Amino acid sequence: MLILALDTSSSAVSVALLDEEKVLAYREQIMDRGQGEALVPIIADVLDQAKRKTTDITGVAVAIGPGSFTGVRVGLSTARGIGLALNIPVYGVTNFEAVAYGLLKPIKIVLDTKRGDYFTQDFDESGCPISNPKTQTSDDLKSLLPFTAIGDGAEKLSQEIGCNIIQKISPSAVSIAKIAISRSAHPLPPEPLYLRDADVTI
Repeated sequence: MLILALDTSSSAVSVALLDEEKVLAYREQIMDRGQGEALVPIIADVLDQAKRKTTDITGVAVAIGPGSFTGVRVGLSTARGIGLALNIPVYGVTNFEAVAYGLLKPIKIVLDTKRGDYFTQDFDESGCPISNPKTQTSDDLKSLLPFTAIGDGAEKLSQEIGCNIIQKISPSAVSIAKIAISRSAHPLPPEPLYLRDADVTI
């Protein structure tokens, strides 16, 4: 199974190509804007590094959010386009799952919404979610202490309320690919998980 994994939902564009568990190529580029223009060239670069062609890909995995509204849309539309063009499956993976992957301890995933609050979800020691994803303020989270947080909002939250944290980590295309491979028989549809509306409405 040759999986191409994409994440454009955070402050980086992350692309990986895995042959089952083996990472053939990986590239990450930090950027808050311009994911749409950068993604396709990065995919081409990753395929070139791995000496593989687009037609070799047998599945696509993509971060479905929560995160940047535009970034989530860019990743999903690209993944669906590749899946449709090659007639291959597309697997959705949440950003919470990507951060929790491999931790093997009870943890609260905390992602910065960039609006003064946080996207959160709790996972148990086996890496399974034990709460629904939600949006919470620091005051909401302070009432739940003590807990240990991880994610791109964990350090900021710790400064606000004093929760324990472990190393800062952002969703990675490698983790996204491995999660998709592990549940290929029961995939999560590639539908966006926004948790809130876009900044701009008409």
